[in-house]
Amino acid sequence: MLVGEQMPLTLDGVVPPNAAINWESNAGSIIFAPPALNALFIAPPKPAVVTISVTITSGTPGIQIPITRQCIVTSLDNPRLQSVPGSDAAASSPLLQVTQDGQANTQKPQVTVIISEVMANPCGPLEVRKWNEYVELYNYGDQPVDVGGWWLADTGPAGAGTPDQLVAWSQRNPNEQLADHVVLDSTVIPAGGFALILSPIYTQGAFPYTMPYHFPANTVILTAASSRSLGDDFFGIIGDGQSLDVLVLYKGGVSVIQQVISTYGTPKLDEYVTGIRDDNRDNLPLDLHECSSAERIIPTGADSFDNWREIKNGSPGEAPY
Repeated sequence: MLVGEQMPLTLDGVVPPNAAINWESNAGSIIFAPPALNALFIAPPKPAVVTISVTITSGTPGIQIPITRQCIVTSLDNPRLQSVPGSDAAASSPLLQVTQDGQANTQKPQVTVIISEVMANPCGPLEVRKWNEYVELYNYGDQPVDVGGWWLADTGPAGAGTPDQLVAWSQRNPNEQLADHVVLDSTVIPAGGFALILSPIYTQGAFPYTMPYHFPANTVILTAASSRSLGDDFFGIIGDGQSLDVLVLYKGGVSVIQQVISTYGTPKLDEYVTGIRDDNRDNLPLDLHECSSAERIIPTGADSFDNWREIKNGSPGEAPY
């Protein structure tokens, strides 16, 4: 479309009970009013590649569905503006229909892996917590899911760290053995199964600041492909020491997000990793006590304040699902 033009936007479907719909764009402006199934996009006055996003947040069971579309705004003087790299996923993402019970139907199969627990405030002084942090993933579906090559991004008050690409524990640490009953050489999470993303230096923890986690049988152990610790480049996922970093599990690359899989902390999302921000509109991430993790209560529920609880000492690889 041309600069300054207007375009109506529409979501197909019925607004579920207790739903909130929010439209945003990174340039130009959007006008909408409740129930917000319809919106009007006004293109910016200068050529740009604009990302339009709409987030639907429903009640119980809670779900949060981000959808993005890309709009290329040109002018008669600049008709050849192209889409930004990595935008094909957003442009080809499926149409969405929201049904009366609050479920989302799309043309692509739903990914059934979620961030189910985050050990964001391990025991010990700040400089040693990097050994004991972990992120737990849960597959609530009835089919196994391979998460190899997926990415985990961390963003705190000081900004984004370099995302971590997920690999099997034995690929990064072939000579570092853990318990005999865990899975070290695979990135496939079985149906109803758990995986743990451990810091690559987990086994190097020094007494008395080691946390002797008990890993249930058949837990898949993952780690970061190349970095020294998880998340934030300096402190790890604990960020600035207040355990208040947000996390995004996604498919894509080190800088571009092609598909968001799951989040912790209700981050404001963008197609670029550097654009992830804490929206600061709620009490997430949880303000955890030392030696505590945040655990998702309902696996299919939203990344919302009432769907997380604090777990003393954590419960890696298990939850009452």
